[in-house]
Amino acid sequence: MRWSTVVLGLLGLCVQAFAGEPEIKLLNPPGLFQPSTFSQLATVSDGKLVLISGQTARDAQSNLVGKGDLRAQTVQVFENIKVALQSVGADFDDVAKLTTFVVNLKPADRTMIAEVIARYFPPGRRPAHTLVGIDALAVEDLLIEIEAIAVVAD
Repeated sequence: MRWSTVVLGLLGLCVQAFAGEPEIKLLNPPGLFQPSTFSQLATVSDGKLVLISGQTARDAQSNLVGKGDLRAQTVQVFENIKVALQSVGADFDDVAKLTTFVVNLKPADRTMIAEVIARYFPPGRRPAHTLVGIDALAVEDLLIEIEAIAVVAD
C-alpha cells in the first residue's frame, strides 16, 4: 500500500469525524461536588465557538431594565443572551459556560439566579457556571452582568 493512499484514507476519517453536529457534554465527575444548578465541566466536539460579551440589563434602546431589582435585571440579561444566541442560529441548548458577576452578592441572590437560569435551561442541561461577587460594574445601577460561551454547527 502506498503512503499517499494511507494519508488520504486517514484524512477521510478525520473529515468524517469532524463533519457532525457539535456536541456539548456537561459533566459532574465523581470526586467533585455534584451540583444541581450547574455542571462542573463542559467538553465540546466540532462546531463553531461563540463568545458572548457580558450582557447587562439594558434593552435594545440602552434603557436600564429593573433599576434596583436584581431579579428583573437577571431576566433581562437572559433575554439579551437569547437574542445574541438567536443571531447566530443558536439557543440555550448550545451554551457550554456562563460567567456571572453580581454587585454585592448575597446568599439569597444565588438561589434567585438559579431560579431564573432554570427558566432558560431544562433540568439536566445546566452549563458550567462561575458566579462572582463584585463591588461594582462599569455603569452605575447595573447589578448583574453575564457572559456566555456557546458552540453551534458550522
